[in-house]
Amino acid sequence: MRARCSQVGHALGNKLHDGDRWIAAAAIRLGIPLVSHNGLFDGAPGLEFITAIDDG
Repeated sequence: MRARCSQVGHALGNKLHDGDRWIAAAAIRLGIPLVSHNGLFDGAPGLEFITAIDDG
């Protein structure tokens, strides 16, 4: 995941985000969306990212 993120210029390619990459990789592997308000995950390759709050 780090290599792919680095190729496309995504912040998850940065060495400082090891833990965040594990979280994203787990969601991708399990085929589930990642729900978070951490904008770092937005646009990560192969990751379905949900950040909206449903009030209803």
